[in-house]
This record gives sequence, C-alpha cells and structure tokens, in this order.
Amino acid sequence: MIGLKLRDEFLGTHMPGTAISLRTSDDQGAAQKSPDYILSITYPTADIQTALKAISSKRSGRPIILMGDRGRGKSHIMAVMHHAVQSPEVVENWLKNWGKKTDNDEMKGFEMVKGFIAISEPVHNHEYPLLWELIFDRHPKGEYYRGQFEQMSQPFPPRTLLEKMFEEHPTCLILDEFQTWYTGLPEKDPKTEFLLRQWAYNFVQNLSEIAKDRPEILIFAISVLNNQNDAFQQVHRQGPVLIDFRGPAARQDRRLLLLHRLFENRDNISESEIINISNVYANERFRLLHQDKSEAEKNIICKEVFKCWPFSPELLVLLEDHILLSQAAQETRDLIRILAHVFRSRGDGVPVITPSDFFVDSNTDEVQSLVDSIAVQAGQERLRQIAQRNLESVRNAGVDVPNARELISSIWMRSMSPAKNSGGTPAELHLDITRQTAIDDNAFQAEITMLIENSVNIHGDEVPGGPLWFGLNENPRSKVRACAKNNRLWQSGTVTATGQIVYPEKDIEHIRNTLRHILVPETRQPPSRVIILGPNWKNNPWSEIDEANQPAKWDSPVLLVVPEQIKGGQAAINACLGEWLVNHVQTRRNTVRFLLLAMDSNGLFNDNDLTYSARCSFLCSRKGWGADPIYRNLHQDFDRPLRNTLKSRFNRFAILQKWDFQTPQNCSFDIEKIPVQGPEIPSKVEETIISDLFDQTEFKNFVLKRAKDADFVGSLMNDLAEPPPPDTGDAIPFLCETKAYEFVLEIAAKGDIVLNVNGTWIGRRAEDTSDEDALRYIRSKAFRTGQEMHRIQLGMPGAVGGGTITAGEKQKGKTTTGKTSGTPSPFPLAGANNEDSFINEGPLVTEGTTETSIIPDIIEKTRTNEPTTGINLSGSFEKWGVSSTQVIKSARIEFNDLTAQQIKQILQRIPSTFKAMLEISYKKGGEE
Repeated sequence: MIGLKLRDEFLGTHMPGTAISLRTSDDQGAAQKSPDYILSITYPTADIQTALKAISSKRSGRPIILMGDRGRGKSHIMAVMHHAVQSPEVVENWLKNWGKKTDNDEMKGFEMVKGFIAISEPVHNHEYPLLWELIFDRHPKGEYYRGQFEQMSQPFPPRTLLEKMFEEHPTCLILDEFQTWYTGLPEKDPKTEFLLRQWAYNFVQNLSEIAKDRPEILIFAISVLNNQNDAFQQVHRQGPVLIDFRGPAARQDRRLLLLHRLFENRDNISESEIINISNVYANERFRLLHQDKSEAEKNIICKEVFKCWPFSPELLVLLEDHILLSQAAQETRDLIRILAHVFRSRGDGVPVITPSDFFVDSNTDEVQSLVDSIAVQAGQERLRQIAQRNLESVRNAGVDVPNARELISSIWMRSMSPAKNSGGTPAELHLDITRQTAIDDNAFQAEITMLIENSVNIHGDEVPGGPLWFGLNENPRSKVRACAKNNRLWQSGTVTATGQIVYPEKDIEHIRNTLRHILVPETRQPPSRVIILGPNWKNNPWSEIDEANQPAKWDSPVLLVVPEQIKGGQAAINACLGEWLVNHVQTRRNTVRFLLLAMDSNGLFNDNDLTYSARCSFLCSRKGWGADPIYRNLHQDFDRPLRNTLKSRFNRFAILQKWDFQTPQNCSFDIEKIPVQGPEIPSKVEETIISDLFDQTEFKNFVLKRAKDADFVGSLMNDLAEPPPPDTGDAIPFLCETKAYEFVLEIAAKGDIVLNVNGTWIGRRAEDTSDEDALRYIRSKAFRTGQEMHRIQLGMPGAVGGGTITAGEKQKGKTTTGKTSGTPSPFPLAGANNEDSFINEGPLVTEGTTETSIIPDIIEKTRTNEPTTGINLSGSFEKWGVSSTQVIKSARIEFNDLTAQQIKQILQRIPSTFKAMLEISYKKGGEE
C-alpha cells in the first residue's frame, strides 16, 4: 500500500500487546521504560500538549483530571506526563523537534517543571487500598513520615504532615484508573474495621486542596471514566484542569496517535498519494452516509477518510466505540494490535481497510481469534459460527452474491456491538465493500437482497434502510425466504425426506387459490363462474379443476382465467382459444369468457418472482407454518405483495365472436380492455359485454324469430349458450339467464311478443300508457327463474286471447308423404327425460319420412354412435360436414323408455310451422 510500513514490533510472528499500563510487576510498564521509547511511539496531540502544559513551568496550579472511556489513551498520556517530570529535558527536546515538524512555536518553547519526583501507579488493582501507603512507599522521605503518621493515632495522614513531606521533595502524584479504585473500595474493611471509603474520600480532599493551594510542592493527576462518581466530584471542587477524551477533537487526536503508533513512515506519505488511493471511497462515503450535507461540506467529510487512512473512519469508530469499549472487553482490548494484524492481512489488497476485511471464515488470521475472544466474553461465542454457516448457505445456494464473504464479515463485525448499536445499515455495508470502483446502487440492492434471502440468521430487514445484524436465533423472514428459494422442496412428485418437509406444487395451488380469492372475495357474489386454469390448461385442463366447476355443471357465464401468455397477437389468440374450445368444451361454448394476462406480463406459473412470492405467502399461511404465531404474524407482509402482483396482472378479456368448428383457427374473438383490478374484474367483464358487445337489436330479432315459432324460453336460452354455425352471423354474447330474460320482458313490454306463463298469455295491455308501465305489469306476472322460466312459451301478440298459438304457414316445397324403400336406422337421444330438452335446428319430425318429388341419385346416411344430449346431436351436423342450408331428405330421432307426458313436452317444442308424423310403441298396462 504505497510503501506504508508497520513498526518492527508488529512484524514478528508473535505480536506483543500494546495496551499501556503505567507500572507492571515485570517492570514493563510505560513509566518503567525509557522516555525515548515512549516518546518514539507518541504523537503530540492537543490532549498531550494540554497535559504537559499543566505540569510545565507555566502551569496554573490545579489538580488534573483525564476523563474518558477505556482505551481512549489516558494511560499513554499519563506515561508521557511521568517522563516529563522524571526526565524534563528529554521531553522538552522531543517537543521542540515536533514543533519544528509542525511549525508550532508553542511546542518549541515548552519548559517542563523541574525538581519534582513522579509517583505513578494504576490503582485499580487495589495493591494500595490506602493511598498514603503508596506515597510512603515511593516518596524519598516516605518511611520517615510513615513513622510520624503512625505515632499520631489518626485514621489518615493530616494535611500538615503531607505538606511537610512534599516540601522536602516536591511530588507529582499520577493515579491511573482512579475511579475504578475508588468505586471498588468497601465501606468498611471486614478484617481491620477501617472505614476505607470515608477515609479515602477525606484523604483525596486533602490532596486536591494541597495541589491547588501549594502547586510548588504537589501536582495531582487522576484518570476517571466519567463525572458520575464521588471520586470525580471530590477533585472537581478544586477547579481542576479537565482533559475530556469524549469530544470530537479528542477523537481526531487519538487517531493521529494511533497511526503514529502503528506505522513508522505514515507521516512521510504525501497527502496527494493518500487522496489518489482513497478518493473513490471518500466520495462514496459522502454520497451514501452524508446525503444531508451540502457540497460545500464535502471536502471536510472526505478529509476524514484521508486522515484515517489506511483505515476507514467507520472501522475505527466500530472498534473504538462499540466493540472494544464493551464491559466484556476490559481485559482483551488492544485496538492497535488488532489494526496491525488486519493491516498485515489486507493492507496490500485494498485501498481502504473496512469492517468487511475481517473475514469471518478465516482460520489462520490472528485478528479473528482476538476479536472472537471479545465475542466470547460478550456472551456471543456462537456468533462467528452462525455467520460462517450463513456464508456457507449463500455459497451452496448458488446465488449471485459476488461480495458475500465481505458482506457477511461486515455484518458479523458490526453485530458484536452492544445491542442498541448492533448491526450495519445497507448504506454502511455498501460503503464497506467499496474498493477501487464504486458499486452501482441497483447491483448492491440486488446483492444484499439475495444475501438476506439466503441467510437465516440476518435480522433487521423488516425495517427499510435499518441496520442488519446476526442473531443467535433464526430470522423467521429469512427462514421463509430460504425455504421458498429451495426449488427441490416444491417440485411435483417430491417425497418427504427424513427431517425435511416438502411442498410439491403447493406454490401453484396457492397462486390459483389466492387469485380466485382476489377475483371472488367471500363477501361478494360474482356475476359469472370464475375458474382458474392450471399449468396443464392446454392439454388436460379439467384434470386440475374440481368436480363442481367441470363444464357439465356450468349454468351461468364462465370466466376462465388463462394462466399463460398467448403470444402472436390477435391471430394467435383466435387460433389458440378456438382450438381450445373445440377440444375441451363440448357444450355451452358461448357462455365462456377468457380472462387474459396483460401483454407485458409473464405467465402465472413460469414467473420466478411470482412463484417465490407465492411460496413465502403459503409458508406463512395456516396451511404452511402459520400455526406458529411468529410466522402467522408475517403472513400479511408476504401475502400483500403477492396479491398486489396478481391483482394487476390481468387487464383484458376475450369473448367468442365467430365460430367455426371445422376450422377452429378461423374462429374470432372480441378482445376488450378491463380498466379495473381485483374483485371488480368479473363484474366489469359482464358490464363491458352488455354495454359494448351485446346488440339488443340483434337479440330482439332472435327472440322474435323464436316467438313466431312458439318456442320456449328454455330453448332460447340453451340456443344462446351455443355459438351459431359458421357463416350464420356473429355469436350473440350469452348473458346470465336472469339478465337475458329481463331483455325478453322488455321486448314483451314494447308489445312485440307475448309470454305464456302456466297457460295464461301475458303481454302489453291496452291500458299501459308507457313501456315502463307495461314492463312493471309483465314483470309482476311473468318474472320467473330456473325451470319455471324455461317452461314459459314465447308467442306473437295475435295469440293473446285465443288460448292457443296460431300455427304458422306450412312449409313450402314440393313434397309427398309416403314410405321409402330404405328406412333410415333410428338413433336415440340420451337424456331426453330432461324437461328442458328440445330440438332447435332444421325441419325435424319424430317419425315417418318425407321425400321430395325428385330423388337424388346418391343418398348420404349417417348416425351417431351412442345416445347423447340434444345439444350434442345438433353439433353432429358440423362434425358430419352438413351445412345449415342442406335440405335433409329425412330425419329420424328415436326416444326410448319415456312417458307419454315427456313425449308431449318434446312435441310441444317443435315449431308449429313444421309438420311431422308420430308413431309410438308401448306395452299395454305399462304405466309407471
């Protein structure tokens, strides 16, 4: 990394500890080492200058308090103060040299206090529960004054005794970890009955007052964590010099000290070189983390990166403020050594070292074992193992997460912070993996989303932009996503394995069920029967449909949801749907509407995103894992996007316009847009058909024609349910029977037809002054539904009052009645016991034959193979290739095992313009 070099002490196989302690039992404390060594690893920060000024010849004569959390550098500064008292000339020369380097005149003129002895001790280990014992042990005249004190029989040394001792040898008393010592004192020593806390309180007061009143004989310096304790308050009464390590300036000073401590040549690398290597990171940091700042502040933000280089500011904050300052890290904190390790591992490979460079899966790097020791003490001993398993899961899933290792490592590092600070936001993680080039926002978003979906222990994703962290417990959201991503669990035919539940085709089933629930909510009665076709809709559609929705059960308009995109435009739709109707719908073809996908939408079952969303929704439903309230509470979060996607997926429908059974590709369909979504679709389809496609004039002509033939409403409805033969005009859209009958009543109200209801003719009366009056009267008398409506007969107004329908004209044509030499073989009509069965096409007779005066040379004969319904018999003409205009020489229809009443009902439905002969055979006395 552009020649940056660690100090020699960090290059060995076994790196020494770097935490500063004033004194140790092995004489390796900072106060016990040579001043040259301590000064060589010290940067003259503002805090150090303030501390040295407080013990210089120009000092103000007050106690000194260094306040800040652990690891802030208080012990280091106290070591420098110790050597400044013990070796003032050495420290003065060091300051002058730095003054020249930094062009600081004040440092050049520093003059340290002379003639003092330094007594420095980290007192938190309670080697000296009584502070005066420390002073007596270390002061040149201590033994003498100890004897004087013991003769006084007082609980603690009085001020006068201390002043005499300090007058003989002026003293600088430096007590590190003073707050820890004071708060750890018991109120009373259980062995000696000494009132340790009270005596210490009084003794500290004496020291503070002497330091203020007699600065020429005593300099008193302590370090505390904060100001919320009696130890601080006692000294604070004397107006001390306070060096607060909690401010922003102190943080910058510590970083300068840190970099100087780590690297032997950091000051020799030019700023332009640093900017060149870290500028991309600095610019991205401003963009990602400081969007609220103006461009004018950009230089300041970027300089923070350059000053911390080769480490990112975020890494230093993370280690310094979050991890190493936790209560669990008291004995293991060693920020400098951690940074030295990571620089050795990653310094040559990246422009800026970030939290993502602490690789979670590294087994050889000593940094990992050191940071792990912190996690163990914090009760998170499993955290790294969990992060490693999640990384392995992402890799095994084969998903596209190129920075998986770095992202997992960054989240893991940030997860070791205390709970309130745990985790890293997506913006922070984005920055952590930024190297020589910026990472596109969309690419990063796709990557982090994929990572979360395949990592079951990453938490926090429910809050957009919120921090992500590793938890010991599985994240239920991630677990759902991971299961939804595993295609093997959802494939058709998958068998449950040991310890693993499978969901074969449950995703497809859930899509269909959810879509049906959207289109047909429980609180609404749809105007049509809605059927969601399955994946095999083209070849075997009814195998995937329950019995209640099979074509044989259709009794109203049918809205078939086509799950696949039909590509190729109008011609392709015509051919596809036409062939589909021929192959898969044998009756009531004109009742079908096809709900089609929007042109830019994928099919329901080949859209990976939709399938994934459906799986997540299913798993959190009661049919999946929803019995557990943890997952049931997530259901809406996964179900809502699924419903929103499905709701907007369909925006058009197709309805048959022209029918051609022989050549299905010649069929044509009207395709109409649907401007609504979700549950409004079925109603809007029917409204559009009525308003835009249903021609009332054409329908009226159709009804009038049936009225002339004295046809029944049931016959009319059944004819409307079938498309007309080719070349006979467009299909009249089939409405629900009630709506169609309403139109029939309106025609009657205008006086164009009459209705025979239970033997009584109902029509417009002479006293009806308007169509509305007539309609109200006719509706009150003739409105029926179901079978009662089917039995109503249509007639022309001339039939009213006559009691019977006047027969129409006889058929014109030169025919003679007689026997033919070859009687056609009869063929039965199955199901004729249905009261609504009727014959609706062509001149038909029930028995006998008619022959024209001119007998053609070749007589074609054909018949059905088995009994079937009247509608299917009507469709036989198309199958046989007999056109609608072909004159039929003779036709025989045979019914078996019907009652006389049932025969009468069939005969009554034959239009009166057709004449036929009747022959029956029966066994006498064969009544039912």
